This record gives sequence, structure tokens and C-alpha cells, in this order.
Amino acid sequence: MFEISQLDGDSIRDAIDARDRYDLLRSAQAEARHSYGGSMKFEARGEAEYLIRRPHGSSTRKSYGRRSPETEQTLEHFVDGKARVEERVAGLRKQLEDRAPVLRARGLGRVPLLTARVIRKLDDLGWLGTSLIVLGTNALYAYEAQAAVRIDASMVATGDVDILFDARRRLVMTGEVNEKGLIGALQTVDRSFERAKSKTYTAANKEGYMVDLLEPQDHDRIMREGHTRLSDHPEDLIATTTDSSRWLLNAPKFTATAFDERGLPLRIVTIDPRVYALQKQWIVENDVTRDPAKRYRDEQQARIVAEIATKYLRLSFDDSVLSGLPKSFRDLADKLTEDGDTQSHEW
Repeated sequence: MFEISQLDGDSIRDAIDARDRYDLLRSAQAEARHSYGGSMKFEARGEAEYLIRRPHGSSTRKSYGRRSPETEQTLEHFVDGKARVEERVAGLRKQLEDRAPVLRARGLGRVPLLTARVIRKLDDLGWLGTSLIVLGTNALYAYEAQAAVRIDASMVATGDVDILFDARRRLVMTGEVNEKGLIGALQTVDRSFERAKSKTYTAANKEGYMVDLLEPQDHDRIMREGHTRLSDHPEDLIATTTDSSRWLLNAPKFTATAFDERGLPLRIVTIDPRVYALQKQWIVENDVTRDPAKRYRDEQQARIVAEIATKYLRLSFDDSVLSGLPKSFRDLADKLTEDGDTQSHEW
């Protein structure tokens, strides 16, 4: 089976160039949010005017004092800086949009558009990589992108996205999703998203695309606080947990830039590929209720991701970074590498 193929030199060069520009864009966007987000202007307070800064998405405000040559200069620097960074953001966006058709033509545009929009929304809100990470089949887009390979399309085909919520980390709610949590965020992407009546951890849109909210298995926390949701809204998703998620509290994260079907970049934060492979292998060997077809896919994904991790990313299953996982779980790596060094397959 032709499962993994190495990208050619031109594709790798174009991907690296786009990622570099995307990193510059993200840096400029962060500066725009933190240094120049919101507004700054003089506001009347009684008989005097004060320079007031109102950050975007926040009810707080900061006063820089009464109108004076110094505060007028502060306002001028703010206005000039805001214009400068907005121009840089617009220029970098245009460069990425201009290069997107080339990346798409080279077959690098892999992440389905709706999946990309959901992940970008979580990233824009500041949730991705802090309280939420991507799980499941969509994680493979991050692994293949970082390794400069392409996985057989049958291994990444999926109609949903799994999101893992670490309830130990505080989630900052702002603006448009402040009251409705995850379901509110999803509805800004597609208004037809609703929580499924039969599965309170699942949201689905009118086309049947699903988003599942999971949390690592932590019996002590669940016994104390109950199952988790991102907000108190009655229609927000309620996280569920599974046996195979019990080790993910201690799983290292993995971040990569992939490209959606249009050829535009997005950041994916997920679990370390070695942990992904081990989790899939654990399911294969321990979940007797698993559908046989899904179990076969689990086994294939486990071996593919293990190969990407060891051969292309040069990662070892003996790495101390995995020491937070039980030894019995880490020992499953023997099943994934028992044939020795795995070989890649060209198309």
C-alpha cells in the first residue's frame, strides 16, 4: 500500500517560504492585538479631556492623563503604529493569498475548508494550544506537514474534528463567544451548528459535519466538579472522556503549520505523534467494542504515524519527554517498531 510519499524539493521550498511568511503574519497580528487593538482617543470628563485607551474585546479602560503635549504625542504614536502594523498585516495576507494557488497546485492544500475554519477560530480566540488541542484524524495533517510528506488520502478522510479540553487550564472568554462557549464559537463559523440531542459532547451542522469535545480521563477532577463545558450556556457542549484518553493529561504537544484546500496556512496544535501512535495501538489491543473497520484504520494510522515520527521527524519512543506516560503504555512502541526500521513508499 502506498501510504507515505516524500514531497519534492520545489514543494518543500514553497511550503517553507509560505510558513515563514505565516510566522511573520502571526507576529504582526499579535502586535496588532496586544499593542494596538481597540481604540485610543480623548474623551471629555467634566471640563477636561483625558486620553483613554479601550482594548478590543475588553470592558476595561486605561487613562493616560489630561490632554497635554505629552498625551497628544502618545496618541499620535498610537495612531501611527496602528496604521503601520495594519499595513504589514494586510501586505503579508496578500502575499500568502497570491502564493496559495501554487501550493494548491502542488497538492499541499490538504486540510478541509470547514475543518480549517474551525481550527482557525479556536486559534483566533487564543484557545488553541492553551486549553484546547486537536485530536483524531485531523492531527495527521500536522504530522505530514512538519515531516514534508504526504499520507494516502484514505488515511486522513474524516467528516469531523475532535477537540481535547484540558479543564485544568483557565479558558479566557471574550467578545462574541463570551456567553455561549464552544457552541458560540462554532456558530460564528457556521450558524447551523447545534448541539446534538443524543450526544451532548457533539455539535453538528446542517451537512452533518461534527465537532466532538473530549477531556482527558481524570476521575478525581470529574468526581469533584462534574463533566466539563466551556461556558454555563445550556446549549454548550459537555465534554466526554474515554479510556484511551486517560494518559493525555501528560502528553507533550506538537505544533505545525499545514495548508487548507485553498492553499492558505493554518496552525494545528495536537498531541505528540508518538503519543498518537501509542494511543491508537492501545485502542487496537484493548477496546473490544471498537468497530472492526475502525480498528483496522486505527492500526494503519498507528503504524503510519509511528513511521513519520521515527523516520522523518527523527523522534525516539525512548525520549524522556514521554516519561510522564505509564511504562505499559510506552511499551506498546515495540509493536509499532517490531519490524525494525520502517520504509517509506513512493507514489
